[in-house]
Amino acid sequence: MRMRVLTSTSKGKLLTIADEVTKLISADKPTDKIPSAYPCDGERLVVVVATAKSSYKDDFARFMRSLKKSVTANVAFIIDGSAENAAKIVEMAKTNDANVIEDNILYITGGLPFKFAKKVSDEEMKAVREWTQNILASLK
Repeated sequence: MRMRVLTSTSKGKLLTIADEVTKLISADKPTDKIPSAYPCDGERLVVVVATAKSSYKDDFARFMRSLKKSVTANVAFIIDGSAENAAKIVEMAKTNDANVIEDNILYITGGLPFKFAKKVSDEEMKAVREWTQNILASLK
């Protein structure tokens, strides 16, 4: 079962969480940035870890809109930001009829926008582990 974790954030805390999810899902490739170095082709699950914003760079939007069922079976999200801005990312992913797991988005407060600030509390990491188990159990 091929699975990947892709990021669109500069926050160290979210990058640490992304690396943990990569381990938990036994991803066949390391955590990568959006757009990814490797194409998402034949993935059972792509987990997007992103900072939700009011606007996005073209390459991020183009990548999110390129996700479709024939390439990526399921898309799940870990988001730092408002539900309103997260909805914009979800809508981009739904453009080509990707199976977006939108009823189980994990919201994380990302903290400072520095890569070196990687501290994740035990409670947050426990929530990430539980969320990951729930996502894996829900895969179609």
